[in-house]
Amino acid sequence: MRTDENLKQNGDPAFQNSHTARERHADTIAAISTPPGIGAVALVRISGPESWQVARSLVKEKTRFDRLRERENSVFTLVNSEKNGELDRALVVKYRAPASYTGEDIVEIQCHGGLAVPDAVRQAAVSAGARTAQAGEFTRRAFLNGKLDLAQAEAVDELIHARGERGRKLAYSALKGGLGREVGRLREILLELKVEIEYGIDFPDEAPLENLGERMKERSQEAKAEARSLLEGAERNLLLNRGALTVIAGAPNVGKSSIFNRLLGRQRSIVTEQAGTTRDAVEMETMIEGMLFRLVDTAGLGKKPGGIEKIGVEYSRQYIAQADLVLFIHEAGTDFRKAEREFLRTFAEKKVVRVVNKIDLLAGGEGVPEGYIPVSARQSKGLDELREKMLRAVLPQAGPEKMTAGGAQVTSQRQKGLLEDALRALENMNLENPPEFIAADLSEACDFLGEITGNITGEDVLDRVFSRFCIGK
Repeated sequence: MRTDENLKQNGDPAFQNSHTARERHADTIAAISTPPGIGAVALVRISGPESWQVARSLVKEKTRFDRLRERENSVFTLVNSEKNGELDRALVVKYRAPASYTGEDIVEIQCHGGLAVPDAVRQAAVSAGARTAQAGEFTRRAFLNGKLDLAQAEAVDELIHARGERGRKLAYSALKGGLGREVGRLREILLELKVEIEYGIDFPDEAPLENLGERMKERSQEAKAEARSLLEGAERNLLLNRGALTVIAGAPNVGKSSIFNRLLGRQRSIVTEQAGTTRDAVEMETMIEGMLFRLVDTAGLGKKPGGIEKIGVEYSRQYIAQADLVLFIHEAGTDFRKAEREFLRTFAEKKVVRVVNKIDLLAGGEGVPEGYIPVSARQSKGLDELREKMLRAVLPQAGPEKMTAGGAQVTSQRQKGLLEDALRALENMNLENPPEFIAADLSEACDFLGEITGNITGEDVLDRVFSRFCIGK
């Protein structure tokens, strides 16, 4: 068993990093945990070794506060001890370490919302001995105190920022810790192999290395298969988190802006009979069956623009290059222009949904090219089929349950990159090499896996992860 004492004696970097971080986050912090603005209730959270004492100084009824039991709530009059003035009437709850979100003593104060009241309560807590928390510091303390692994901590932020139902389900699934368990199991397999190899190197008479050959091959193949399995849904999960960047492209006056507005359900881009009205890329968001689409209306293809229009066309090409999906719009009943054919060749590797607009102008619906979805933005025809096609283009599997079930989910670019690095180290491992080389490859793969869950993580990595959080979480 790897105890703290063993890690300390061996100079383990994971121990040194985690304990340095704990020392830096051992004081008492306070923050407003609800967003600013007018609202019925706001939450002020205080966490740390002196949190109960700080909260006691904020309440007028101190004797009753002392009798307040853990997780019991009661209404108190809040006061500013420095100015001896009443601030608010609020609901107060105590949590005792380690049975709290951060693993520390916590007091949560539910006061009236708005801007002035919660900030006055926070300032009073700071005057009483707390300091204002940094972004993500509550969740960082939860990680440092073993309440969450680092992948779960990232899931907290993803859950808060989820923009659609599918993203919410994915983040909640990740919060349950499935990835940490699977990565931990995979890392344990590799660590056991590494220990056996190193023992065989040090004590060849007791554990001859030739006995390891078949087991090494079998277990390393198992580890690589597990890593590939975890990576299979990574791109899809990243897409669910950030939303699908969807660019609407086509020649001037084919109805790009009209389709853009119909998909949004409101007028956003200017629509006129004059070609080339859209000079800049216009981005808005819409939801289709719980999936976020970031729609971008772009300038027309094939123009020879000058001045400000040239900048708009350049923006369009940049968006298209980054797009997860392109809606290519062609006008019904017209021949394909040179610029349209060139566009389809240039971006043949992109996911493209092909649409023919203005079918209301066709007699009997004739003249729709094969593979194109017939739409009339003017009459709102074909839009349901278009939305369904968009969804299936970015999420080929059906149903959100299949997307988020199963526990282990790679949900961040950081996790994906580290898992790819671990897999690469395993694939580069040559079992014909000297055992010292094999042990080094296994150690490298273990380190990458350890960074996913925070078993081996420097302060700079933690700073990057938690800097994305809001203050108060």
